[in-house]
Amino acid sequence: MMRRFARAVAAACGIPSASIRLFSNSRIPEKPLAVAAGIAEFGKNGLAIVPGLGSLCVLAGAILPVSVDDSRDVESDADPDPCRSCTRCLDACPVGAIVAPGVVDPDQCLQGWAGRPGPVPRAVHEHWGARFYGCSSCQDVCPWNKGIQEPAPEAPGEVGPSISLRAYLGKDAANRASMLAGSAMAMKWIAPDALLRNGLMAAGYRRDASIRAEVMGHAQSDEATIRAEALWALDRLS
Repeated sequence: MMRRFARAVAAACGIPSASIRLFSNSRIPEKPLAVAAGIAEFGKNGLAIVPGLGSLCVLAGAILPVSVDDSRDVESDADPDPCRSCTRCLDACPVGAIVAPGVVDPDQCLQGWAGRPGPVPRAVHEHWGARFYGCSSCQDVCPWNKGIQEPAPEAPGEVGPSISLRAYLGKDAANRASMLAGSAMAMKWIAPDALLRNGLMAAGYRRDASIRAEVMGHAQSDEATIRAEALWALDRLS
């Protein structure tokens, strides 16, 4: 969609399409830009809420080599106070990571840890459950997201409809990466060791002894965090 937009803009403005830079999930502050552009406002969960889409949307943008008139006021359909007295997201956060309205502590947030390597703090670890990647508790209860999409059926230990936790843990690094190719979890900013760690934690919380052999394969890992999580999971699977 963004590529089609870039081609249309290039044709309309008479500029080379190669001079347009598209971005999404980048280091550019996409949420503040969306708010500044008038298409969103920040919710108490720290996410950008877009009218009609809630926070269940992917923000993307384009950097264009054109001059614009920045003296015009931005017209916005976004509610300047989308949450008002609602505190559902604060109440639903499993670890209390929303420390104040609009302020999320990344060192407590399950989603924040989902792609970060290293040992997960015990206070976060004990709430991990069967997650493989991320947490959406604050979005699940948000009234702005109600009715926007049908919830996916719960499948603890499953990555999408076809990749199982057993299959993921039973493969080497190259094959684990190939299993996730083309998905959001293949993004460069998501550390592969973090995903493996997540899978081992999910295995432990799942307590499914049938995947013990796959977990055992990581108990001698050179990576201290992976080795520790494998041993922790094996203790729960015994």
